[in-house]
Amino acid sequence: MEIARQYTLELVCALLFIPVLLSTGLAVRRVLVNRYRVPLGIRYKIACAALSAHLPLYIYQWTVESQFAARAKTPSDVAMDNATAPVHPFLFPEALLQGLLAVSILFCALTLVQLVRKYFWDDWFERTMEAEAPKFLSDIGSACIVGLSLVLIATGVYHKDLSGLELGSTVSVAVLGFASQDLLGNLLSGIALQISSPFKKGDWLLINSRRLQVQEVNWRSTRMRSPENVLVDVPNKSIAGGTIVNLSAPTSERALRVTVGFDHGAAPEDVKACLLSAANSARNVLSTPAPKAALKDFAEAAIHYELVFWVANEDSLMEASDSVQTGIWHAAKRSGLKLAVSAPPTPAPHPQPAR
Repeated sequence: MEIARQYTLELVCALLFIPVLLSTGLAVRRVLVNRYRVPLGIRYKIACAALSAHLPLYIYQWTVESQFAARAKTPSDVAMDNATAPVHPFLFPEALLQGLLAVSILFCALTLVQLVRKYFWDDWFERTMEAEAPKFLSDIGSACIVGLSLVLIATGVYHKDLSGLELGSTVSVAVLGFASQDLLGNLLSGIALQISSPFKKGDWLLINSRRLQVQEVNWRSTRMRSPENVLVDVPNKSIAGGTIVNLSAPTSERALRVTVGFDHGAAPEDVKACLLSAANSARNVLSTPAPKAALKDFAEAAIHYELVFWVANEDSLMEASDSVQTGIWHAAKRSGLKLAVSAPPTPAPHPQPAR
């Protein structure tokens, strides 16, 4: 019975080694989390538990199977029905070992996804590119890691032949390609937008004469917000295929033009002083660059003057425009200048999208 006791001792050692490995893995996690702020959460714990169980059991299984195979070739010390037979060791079901290995591989891949997202996309990429990491590119990378882990599980753990997954019909390929052409077009356009970086999150774009602020670029579209706080999804292919007007580049500062009509009897110097006074005292108007006023043209009913002033960003346009025009009305009243019909304020000209 020495052989049976040896098998039992090896089994006990394997089972006792499981909590030792698990405790070691969790201790390493605590050090990495507390000292280096490494994001190792429940995914790591599951992977650590599965791997801690699989390794000792696999080593035990391999060891006793090798020993049993070696002893099966030699006479045994156990007699059964006047015949010799080797003592059979206890073996775990193969499905259990495969399941533990599959779980460990999958959750190791999920942990790797989390680490890549933090240290590559959120740290290195944003520090190097000086821009927020594109979410959908991060999703593509994560999908590739998880997909490779699933292929490894299917082929390496369960020994499945994946060659049968190939499409066997030209018609199927054609139907699939036709059905996904818009999706692929938007996906490739999104990748092109991220590579060329014509805009970033928070920028204001002019899309079909609408001012929209970029929120994020995903697989299919660019998600934007209107000044009325309405969410607008614009397909990536539509943006990449047209002229991109970035109202926040090269800087976030914007110029605003206000055209005002005054009576013919008002002296140009007095009108310009009135306009500059209103701009300099208005809310959200920058002192640098300084506001400028100029006589624009002579009309039959009025002389038109143009006031150009700057604001810090697109969000300040409406409030600054209201403050400036209100100030012009009060300044004109104080100076005794008579206002005439004027044109509404317009932002400084930007390239218009090609039609």
